[in-house]
Amino acid sequence: MSILRFLSAPLTVFLLAVPAYADLLTFSSRPAFDATAPGLPIETFEAGLTAPLLVTCPSPVSSSAASACFPLGALLPGVVYTASGAANTQLNVLGARFGPPQQNWDNSSKIFGPNNSLATLNVTFTTGVSAVGFDAFPGPLPGNIAISLFDPSNDLLGRSIIPASVGANFFGVVSTTGLIGRVNIEGQTELAPFEAIDNLAFGTTSVPEPSLLLLFAVGLAIIVGLGVLRSCDIVVKGATQLRVRDSA
Repeated sequence: MSILRFLSAPLTVFLLAVPAYADLLTFSSRPAFDATAPGLPIETFEAGLTAPLLVTCPSPVSSSAASACFPLGALLPGVVYTASGAANTQLNVLGARFGPPQQNWDNSSKIFGPNNSLATLNVTFTTGVSAVGFDAFPGPLPGNIAISLFDPSNDLLGRSIIPASVGANFFGVVSTTGLIGRVNIEGQTELAPFEAIDNLAFGTTSVPEPSLLLLFAVGLAIIVGLGVLRSCDIVVKGATQLRVRDSA
């Protein structure tokens, strides 16, 4: 019996599971993202000044300058936050459980984003990173959130649309080749297209090249296939022995 017959099923499974020749690996699960890019620093925005529910400040916002939103050095270094796409480029920090019950953002901790619903949030990394993950909030109503990724030269790397429920919606991305210089987050809810983020993880991580992932998948599929062949061989031998004993 041909070995290809036994290898075809596991090989197909592993080839589909590995994003061969992909530059960006995206995640909707934080545990899966953390397993691929472990140990990254996380910005929680808990140092934000909400007084007590909301504080607004002009962009840009970073660790290198004090603002009405954050004291000097309160944010992790290496990131600059700005709002764009509208005349009002103010940013704000929202306190936990922001809004009345009928318009609650369902945030259990402080979150950060543009003050204007027409603006989008830019997260720019000063030295470029290979992994970014965060919780995205669409505001008081569910709706899509568009996430655009750019390299340090501001060339578009890719764009994802995530269907976001009210509350935290995780998005993560790992670049297997180049660096990520900027992430743009744009709420697309029809009536109230807001956006905010929390628990921003970022940094550089070692990820195998897609070709290596493909080779690993093929090798693992072969091992699985050989295991199947060995099991079948044992079954055939056992059946042969039974027939010999029965004939005796």
